Amino acid sequence: MLLYTSYLDMKKREVEDKVWLIFGAIGVLLQVYEVYSGQTAIVLLGISVALAAVIGMGLYFFGFYGGADGKALIVVGVLVPVFVPRIGLYSIAPLIVLTNGVLISILLPVVILCFNITRLIRRQPIFKGFSEPWYRKAIACFLGYKQTGKPREFQFSMEKPAVEAGGQTRKFQFSMMQDDFETKGNTWVTPGIPLLVFFTTGYFVMLFYGDLVISIVQFTSKLFGF
Repeated sequence: MLLYTSYLDMKKREVEDKVWLIFGAIGVLLQVYEVYSGQTAIVLLGISVALAAVIGMGLYFFGFYGGADGKALIVVGVLVPVFVPRIGLYSIAPLIVLTNGVLISILLPVVILCFNITRLIRRQPIFKGFSEPWYRKAIACFLGYKQTGKPREFQFSMEKPAVEAGGQTRKFQFSMMQDDFETKGNTWVTPGIPLLVFFTTGYFVMLFYGDLVISIVQFTSKLFGF
């Protein structure tokens, strides 16, 4: 489900409600069987689904992400309400998927920075035409990159024209509250990667590793001896 809906979200930036209803219905049937056969406690199932619904739609209501992300957490709560990870302190699967996904999304700026550093080492003129101090250029290297050739879909523009004493120049625009995906070629852009993609990655991390938050807390406590 997560792989398929991530593909839809990347391609069209839209996941139809019927997709969530189909997988949700499958999850309900699975949980009826699990509870009936004694493999899942109905109380724990209720807690997991309730948390997924409250957190999933609560974060959507306050504008932290889109509706598809909230629905994804709810359906994950129905399909896999409980999972005991190798590393972790609790077994509420949708909550682990959420925290893993958010932490993984924080790594995206590091990946973008490495890409920009590689281009700078190759002496590519990625800042040509810009009249900006070094620290704003550094911020830009974390948030986006200069796309070459034809503009790609679902990217946000990171620059705007400006006029100074020496004539027209280019300036960075660091607003994250954009809803217009139109960009031009050979301009700086921020990749618009749906959070659902990071939820999918977070789910597989949960399966094969565990809870990243708990792992970081445990590592920190050992490192500093508390």
